[in-house]
Amino acid sequence: MSNQTEADEIEQLETTPSVGPSLIGDLLNDELDSWRVVICKIEKDDDDLLVYGENDHLIKRVDTDVWTTSALSETEVKDLARIADKINSAIASEEDEL
Repeated sequence: MSNQTEADEIEQLETTPSVGPSLIGDLLNDELDSWRVVICKIEKDDDDLLVYGENDHLIKRVDTDVWTTSALSETEVKDLARIADKINSAIASEEDEL
């Protein structure tokens, strides 16, 4: 593998939003105060997650009241993957504008 190819892959890894469901769970359960990914920071605010961009300006408030009901249980569970997708979309939009 050439040095240029390796550099391209490293750059891609550093700039691709990669907020996953486990991170969302940690933020919502107060196990993390905030998380920084690429140029953005994510913080919890009550039941919402706030996505801040460069210079700490608010990009998006993501409502975490997204529910899915299992056919096997009456328990309602937050759809962490769906919330993560919304956050990754906000981060990607911010990067596109830069």
